[in-house]
Amino acid sequence: MSLTTSGIDGIELSTKRRLRGVTLVVGVLAAASLLAAGCSTASENGEAGDPGEQGAAITDFTIAPEGDPTPGGKIVYGIEAETDGFNPTGSRWAISGHMVAQAVFDPLAALDADGEPQPYLAESFTPSDDYTSWTIGLREGVTFHDGTPVNADAVVATLEGHRESFLTGSAVEPITSVTAIDDLTVEVTTDIPWVALPAGLTGQVGYIVAPVMLDPDTADAASRAPVGSGPFKLVEWIPNQRWVGEKYTDYWQEGLPYLDGVEFRPIPQVNSRKQAFNTGELQMMHTSDPATIVEFRTAAANGEMQLVEDRGEGEESMILLNLDNEPLNDIRVRQALAYATDTETYNEVINDGASIVARGPFTPTSPWVVETDYPSYDPAKAQELIDEYIADPSTPNEVRFNLATTPTPETRRSVELLQQQWAQVGINVDINTVDQSAFISTAIGSDFDANLWRQFGAPDPDVDLIWWFSGGDVPNILNFSNIDDAQVNEALLTGRTNPDLDARKQAYADFQNRMAEVLPYIWLTHTQWVVAASNSVRGIGNGVLPDGQAAYPLGGVGTFGGVHRLTETWLVQ
Repeated sequence: MSLTTSGIDGIELSTKRRLRGVTLVVGVLAAASLLAAGCSTASENGEAGDPGEQGAAITDFTIAPEGDPTPGGKIVYGIEAETDGFNPTGSRWAISGHMVAQAVFDPLAALDADGEPQPYLAESFTPSDDYTSWTIGLREGVTFHDGTPVNADAVVATLEGHRESFLTGSAVEPITSVTAIDDLTVEVTTDIPWVALPAGLTGQVGYIVAPVMLDPDTADAASRAPVGSGPFKLVEWIPNQRWVGEKYTDYWQEGLPYLDGVEFRPIPQVNSRKQAFNTGELQMMHTSDPATIVEFRTAAANGEMQLVEDRGEGEESMILLNLDNEPLNDIRVRQALAYATDTETYNEVINDGASIVARGPFTPTSPWVVETDYPSYDPAKAQELIDEYIADPSTPNEVRFNLATTPTPETRRSVELLQQQWAQVGINVDINTVDQSAFISTAIGSDFDANLWRQFGAPDPDVDLIWWFSGGDVPNILNFSNIDDAQVNEALLTGRTNPDLDARKQAYADFQNRMAEVLPYIWLTHTQWVVAASNSVRGIGNGVLPDGQAAYPLGGVGTFGGVHRLTETWLVQ
């Protein structure tokens, strides 16, 4: 059986080959990728702008370096959660996982200041004329922390590890072969034109690991003791306490890293993380908590600390719905949820009005965003739909489901407010809490009704396709909502395979309009990430790329915002 998708120049895809995954792709030929607005940094005398401008008027507060970087010292960095392991082919990484991964691994590619993928660990990317194969050139003399070479065999092994992975296999399904041409050259072939494969190699699929991590006899242990080619080599990992790395003295980027070491401390409760930072226990931390961001902006404006804000295509906060579970499999219930959600009040109560209300997966300044008919707050309409559902003899006589979140005071407040809003129209929810390290697993295993969730954020919509596309002989386990809609699939395929910018924009407009009808998510707000640093820190953010050009300041790692490298960060001694 095969699927012919209209509007894609006659490309025919077998059901097995439908593009169920895409941590890899951004349209390189698309001229309008998202830019990091206002990338320059201000001195500590800058003024904070209006957060309602989605970063357009926000000023960073940083201290300009004087003289050359000073090597030495260690930074203790507060991250928001623990991670289940550090093997990119099998571990479940949220933002905190990527922060650690950026320290121990190098990605094959990284984004420049304009959001375009450039070689990083790789030296070059060369596509065939029809984009069905890519030649990856590697740098000479690069080694992993255990002394083994970063060569073509290692890249082949990593990408093949993803192809065989239950977790990440769908992300590389279009790849039909990965071949070592010589010691420093790899050829990747695909069964469709994949016009921007390097963009996806900025994230989890692009981290190249030492062979020991993929050996079946050592892989489990290696997940707890990762071996990469990155700037820091693991010293110890005590889950839920600390991950400690020391400077890799044979690092391939000469003179880097500047720091002697880095320590990541998972502190899920934002107030505890903030207190640890304010008392000097932490030199750096990240957060997306709006109240903390407002407080930090004031402190930074007063010269008490430094603050850098992520201006990329941030993630969205939402309620992730499992469309396979009753009663959420009924469109009337999903519509009622959307109508019953007072997002303006939610933003004021939960976020101190500091966030931007979301109506879809793209920020208001995104070149891809369009206005849709996503339901606006209308409790009377919500009540009407619930009454209709309950009166239907084929449905239960009440609307009730489980709403899950992680066990922090901030997330608990969020779900309790939503519980109150929905109860007013006859929607009853039971609140469950799940540890962060297991929360992603519940989504992968479809073991949930509804989750308070944060996701998306890729500079180009195609990179987020993996979360939305359905089809194929094997279910896409990363399609957490279990969306199964032909119109959504067609729009995503057009956006992926058509190099024409106008055609891609129309495809993603069609996608947004259809998603506003299907309603797999109840949108809440757009996420703003910030990185806070003490006044002794310099080089906050991603710095420059190996060729010397400016890198994407923050974010730009796969589909996540708020992530950055510490390769060029240093301390004033």
